[in-house]
Amino acid sequence: MIQSGVQEPGKDIERVWVVAFLMRFKALASADRMVVFQRKNYIETLGALGILPHQAEEAILGLTFENYYKGAGAGERDGEEVCEFGARVAGEEVYIKLIIDRAHSKAICCSFHVAEREIGYPFAQGGS
Repeated sequence: MIQSGVQEPGKDIERVWVVAFLMRFKALASADRMVVFQRKNYIETLGALGILPHQAEEAILGLTFENYYKGAGAGERDGEEVCEFGARVAGEEVYIKLIIDRAHSKAICCSFHVAEREIGYPFAQGGS
């Protein structure tokens, strides 16, 4: 039986992985190793939100484990780690998909766009 306020062991392990992922991602970004894909929906999102690319990057680098949505795990290619997040940017919920490419020492934001569906935040205060 799990007592109120006590997390399940699997959730604790996942949370630790997400925190470590964000630390590695931000370390690569601070070493000028971050790439943000300039896809059509990214450009449209910047315009719709009225923000500049550096503001999108600030939102990405401001992510915490509480912004975690899902997807902690391996990417499509060997040496990739993938994690999905959500964040409020300029009053809108934005979906953000990040990849760490260990083979090329890159932090990659491959998706940054207004959320197309509701995002759940398992580690947020209140755990929605």
